[in-house]
Amino acid sequence: MNYGIRDIIELHVFDETGKFVSTISTLKKGSISVANRTIRVKDALLNGDMLKFLNKSENTLSDYDKFFSKTQNSETIVFNRRVVNCKLIAEGFYRKQENQKDVLVQYEMPKCSIVSAYNFNHSYMGDADDFDYVFEIKEFNEEGDLFKLHIEK
Repeated sequence: MNYGIRDIIELHVFDETGKFVSTISTLKKGSISVANRTIRVKDALLNGDMLKFLNKSENTLSDYDKFFSKTQNSETIVFNRRVVNCKLIAEGFYRKQENQKDVLVQYEMPKCSIVSAYNFNHSYMGDADDFDYVFEIKEFNEEGDLFKLHIEK
């Protein structure tokens, strides 16, 4: 069976215990590299759930901080450069060569970490800025396996 890769992937992110974090469905580009053990994706929009997952949200407020909550309706996210472990499922479509039908494909990655950092580029001209995520794919068993590929029949 021969397949053509036809569609951009949709990325489902889970924490390392398997709790759902977010679906990144606004990707403009995505690549999975076995040689480099990475997934690189370019998101068209800034994903708020991913911001909170990759960093930390300040929930406890001092009296000083409460002053800002009176004057602003905002959430505060504190950035750092920590590595965040996760699990991923990337979904897309392959096209069968013999009948030109699309079939669902899922890349199951049980052990990954996010190693990217954000760049915030503000401009009123041109298209909205892209946000890149780079995930390191890690071995999930003693045999050195990286991920599983599920192709719909």
